[in-house]
Amino acid sequence: MPFTRTILTVSESTPERLALAGDGERYTYGQLRDACTLVRSGTEELLAGSQSTRQKRDDETEGVPIIAVSLSRAVDSARFICGANGFRAIIAVLDPLWPLAHRTEIIRRVDAALVITDDSTFEQSLAALDGWEGTAISRERFDALAASAPVSAGPEVRPRDEPFLLLFTSGTTDLPKGFVRTRESWDHNVAISRAYLGAEDGFSTIAPGPVSYSLTLYSLVEVMATGGSLHLQSGFDAIAASRAIDSEKIERFVGVPSMLLGLVRAAEHAGLSLTSLREVITGGANQSAKIRQTFEKAAPDAHLRSYYGASEIGFIGYSDSDDGTRLVPFDGVDVSVRDGDTPLAEGEIGTLYIRVASAVDGYLAATSTERITGDDGWSTVYDQASFSHGVIELAGRADDIAVSGGHKVSLPQVERALATVPGCEICCAVALPDASLGSLIAVAIEGEQIPAKSVMQQTLRQLLAPQFVPHRYYRVDELPRTAGGKIRRTAVADLLTDGRGERR
Repeated sequence: MPFTRTILTVSESTPERLALAGDGERYTYGQLRDACTLVRSGTEELLAGSQSTRQKRDDETEGVPIIAVSLSRAVDSARFICGANGFRAIIAVLDPLWPLAHRTEIIRRVDAALVITDDSTFEQSLAALDGWEGTAISRERFDALAASAPVSAGPEVRPRDEPFLLLFTSGTTDLPKGFVRTRESWDHNVAISRAYLGAEDGFSTIAPGPVSYSLTLYSLVEVMATGGSLHLQSGFDAIAASRAIDSEKIERFVGVPSMLLGLVRAAEHAGLSLTSLREVITGGANQSAKIRQTFEKAAPDAHLRSYYGASEIGFIGYSDSDDGTRLVPFDGVDVSVRDGDTPLAEGEIGTLYIRVASAVDGYLAATSTERITGDDGWSTVYDQASFSHGVIELAGRADDIAVSGGHKVSLPQVERALATVPGCEICCAVALPDASLGSLIAVAIEGEQIPAKSVMQQTLRQLLAPQFVPHRYYRVDELPRTAGGKIRRTAVADLLTDGRGERR
């Protein structure tokens, strides 16, 4: 990937330029280059002589050793990713919030050569893992060893076709599935970021959330590739983020849409300004028109763009208006909507297939036998959409489609309509079991006060087909979220099923 070359170039020309900031630490490009050298020194010291005794791989990893990190601080994960990218290694980022059993089993399956963690329980679990011959070490011990190890050659630009990154699907409920990316596959994505997603050379960007989340991880890639400055947060803190934007004059924000309302409220409460922002990029969830309108008032000079993609496939489309569900495909993206193997007519909802250079073929064999890209070159992660007149209209992930009374209901579409009602901007639609309908549609709205049910019903009956109008409405103090800020739909359904919502 180009960011190692950029780190080397900027560390020579402008070593004092800020590269990374977060968790109370700051790295200039000169310091980041030194940190990358230490990552390589420590890794080579730990792996010296061990690779000859390890079973040679014949899968997608091509014998390249896997270095896994499971760290609570975003800045630490970023440092190790930058370092591992500069020598022959595959870096894997494991979410420290995954269940311990999932993290342990993934390490066994992918046969990581080295695991760096700040979770002593995870380290102990790996030490007791039967049949695993890798090394688990705490971040503190690794850093101390790296500082005393022989100095390595430092970061170097590696071949573009070499695998370098092992990514995973969500691991909250099911065992994560891994897939490998080469540097070349994300070179393609960096070009898209430059052309469409505001990744200008030298820009300062803030990307709250764990680096194990693809939105944050890719922000690291594109910012380092363009010689910019990246401000990180291990978990979204609206006040701290607003303060950083104001004091550091940050030009670009990358996050999930719900963060935007938090930024606006925090800035208003603390008397902070968001006017330095020029590019605001959201992804990972639907963005309501209400969020767009509210944020554009607070940051009138910012260009707000939402995008849609899949980590296994790459960037797919973008939107600059309304609720972000009508998308223009990026350059180089071919689109097909199908029912099984049968292409559907324009405007019909089906499974979305994409043909693009950045897609991977399939998941790592040790984690799944599923294919992502077929022999015909078309890829899917089974999202639902329609395609008409060159525009993709999203209906939701496969799990976002509920069947109620025999009708297919797009839960994100219900949320987008409800979010137009003042006081309902942050909401989540779910399907709850029902003996007569199979499932019924319910919505949970976050806030101290929400509108009367009759007000919500009247608006939704005007905006939605009858089968989409919710049967039940609930108020909750706070919707369950991931560490990266996404609302967890399954957790919301559990919350309502357990009677922890206030029914209206």
